[in-house]
Amino acid sequence: MDLVEKKVTVLGLGKRTGIATVKFLINKGANVVVSDVKSETELKEELMELNDYEIEYDLDGHSDKAINNTDMIVISPGVPSQISILQKAKRLGIPVISAIELAYHFCAAPIVAITGTNGKTTTTTLTGEIFNATQDEVVVGGNIGRPLIRDVNNLSSKGAVIAEISSFQLENIEEFRPKISLILNLTPDHLDRHGSFEDYIEAKKKIFSNQQGTDYTILNYDDPVTRELADDTHGTVVYFSQKEEVEYGLYIENGEVINNLTAEKEIFIEVDEIGIKGPHNLENALGAISIALLSDIEPEIIKDVVREFNGVEHRIEDVAVIDKVRYVNDSKATNPVSAMKALETFSEPLILIAGGMDKKSDFSEFADKVAENVKVLILLGETADEIEQSMKSLGFNAIKRINTIEDAVKVAVDISIAGDLVLLSPACASWDMFSSYKERGQKFKKAVFDLRRQ
Repeated sequence: MDLVEKKVTVLGLGKRTGIATVKFLINKGANVVVSDVKSETELKEELMELNDYEIEYDLDGHSDKAINNTDMIVISPGVPSQISILQKAKRLGIPVISAIELAYHFCAAPIVAITGTNGKTTTTTLTGEIFNATQDEVVVGGNIGRPLIRDVNNLSSKGAVIAEISSFQLENIEEFRPKISLILNLTPDHLDRHGSFEDYIEAKKKIFSNQQGTDYTILNYDDPVTRELADDTHGTVVYFSQKEEVEYGLYIENGEVINNLTAEKEIFIEVDEIGIKGPHNLENALGAISIALLSDIEPEIIKDVVREFNGVEHRIEDVAVIDKVRYVNDSKATNPVSAMKALETFSEPLILIAGGMDKKSDFSEFADKVAENVKVLILLGETADEIEQSMKSLGFNAIKRINTIEDAVKVAVDISIAGDLVLLSPACASWDMFSSYKERGQKFKKAVFDLRRQ
């Protein structure tokens, strides 16, 4: 892809991907236009970071400046593909690609791409740890950490890219072809963006749309939606399962991980040895181990890392035990299924803090799980009314309504007794009250730590 003197529009000046994309394009010789719906005042910090670059701006909405004589448009993940300026660009025949597609064209190293509704970050992080234990040239990023566009140009063919890829990033790919793709699971999510579960699945399927027989597509056999995607990929299909023996992949039998991928029914590791706990994390570990084995990493190195890895921040993260009450931060549970998996992890009496931005999720199954597992439910955010109605329809009335995460912790302190577990697992996105799930989790942890000082 030759970008010298090409006019390229970056749609969406996000702090992470947008800025990194602009800098990359300019360094490749492109003439860059930045188009964003936000004003100059709203983008003050981002514009300061780009102050030394020669850029044409199209702010306060996307005008025709974004498409006039434009050779290509690169969109940031937060920009919906359905907006009118992009539809107009496509009618004009202007290529519209995602930043992840742009990164692919300049990446000499093989790419491992990981997606799914839940568990992506944990699996990507664990996979990255395994690769980092055996080689020097490893980039871990994408939908977590650093945007891939910042680092891929510096990798040789001997390196490796471990990328968490979201449905938003996959919407506008054309040639993106990972050596190994992994889909962990698929349940309804981001329906406010995609419109339907079917469209969400179609976006996720693009992760393997360009794979060939020499590539690998790893699928979760226990998830029926994911399992059925096997017929849609041209990659070599690898399964993992906690419930069934699989012919080519990994599965669980008698508390052991069985390797039927690079060996024949070989005991690879005891489930109890795996550092991250719970059925959802076993799913994540099986995915990461499958990737590592397919990448010819020494089994003993894989085992050592898997034993030592304890998870990621904001995902079932132990925060503190205060007055014999355990506090756990699961702020990364941004949809009902993720929160349900967290509820299945614990045996202690649960006080659950939930609620947040409305992504048009269905809370009926979540309500059933809460009624079954939770002692008291503390609600906040846009979805509080909807979740409360779902709970009351089941006859569950142990509900507290609050306005801030700090108040949620205070209420939890008042109603908890020794042996209880206070769990922040919102089942919703954070953007109605916070800049990200990370900020939500950090505020929760600070409120818990402040209890020690009272």
